[in-house]
Amino acid sequence: MRIAFTSCMSAYSFPDQPVWDQIAQAQCDELVLLGDSAYYDADGQSTAAIQAMDANTFALHAHERLYKQVSHPTFSALVKTPTLRTHAIWDDHDFLWNGSCGAQIEGQPQYSHLLPPTRAVFARYRKALAARFAPGSFPQAPPPWAADVPPPGYSNVPLAHDVLLHLTDGRSFKSTRGRKALMGSKQLDDFEAACANASSDTVHLLASGVVFEANSGETWLGCAKEHERLLALADKYRILMLSGDVHHNKITQYSTERGRLLFEATASGAAICTLVTLGALQCNWGLLDIDAERITVQVFQKDPATLPQTIDRKTWRWVTQQAGA
Repeated sequence: MRIAFTSCMSAYSFPDQPVWDQIAQAQCDELVLLGDSAYYDADGQSTAAIQAMDANTFALHAHERLYKQVSHPTFSALVKTPTLRTHAIWDDHDFLWNGSCGAQIEGQPQYSHLLPPTRAVFARYRKALAARFAPGSFPQAPPPWAADVPPPGYSNVPLAHDVLLHLTDGRSFKSTRGRKALMGSKQLDDFEAACANASSDTVHLLASGVVFEANSGETWLGCAKEHERLLALADKYRILMLSGDVHHNKITQYSTERGRLLFEATASGAAICTLVTLGALQCNWGLLDIDAERITVQVFQKDPATLPQTIDRKTWRWVTQQAGA
């Protein structure tokens, strides 16, 4: 089984997106989009402009940004591949604005009217991806929405070779820039329950809009209790996090208290610059090759690809030890 993963693209500012042809050439079975499929608050807009919109204006704006990506010729051709399934989560820029935290916005009447339309637009985007962009699956006008339209929340998708893909929602339940909550306890409860109900040798791919640790920005490390809980779960289960957000690639691992490993593969910057519209244009994506015994991880960018790293599924260790591991 072959899985591609990436994040962060803007067809509005970057119509040249060679990343999708590269992924198509890899002939993958699954594609995981790890957030920021559009930038609502960039490309001529701003946080203040988004915050000042009424619900209808925002729905039109958000839908137009995603429609631009859906209509991109090579992206559309890739998603329409009959043998490929595409899965998506959102992050801040295709939720509302940079650093936006849904749990706080729920209690802010000056902004909370934006939650139903953004949920409805993203839900339609996910349905269109699942339908491989069948005619009419993502129309030019935004869908109607109810006041109680639910957030994406947590879900999981069984894949081949005893692999379970966990799709998370890192925005709807986030509070105080993630210090108080990142995923929220219910999502982590659901994730833990899914792990417990799976066979003991299942590999758990955890799709996350933000990275596990970094020196700056939004990370799991910013929410100490959720960071510690995920490490505790990695003591019991084989977890490989797929993450985005940071506009670069990385393959790394973290040790738990019992000496087991939580692996992370980051691929961010499918079609965006280092600083969104400034800096070098990125063409970043990652690839997993999974069979019954091993997982090979590789990340790609404009320069030559990094050497592949391979995880032994039984020992849950690198087959060829990484430097410093």
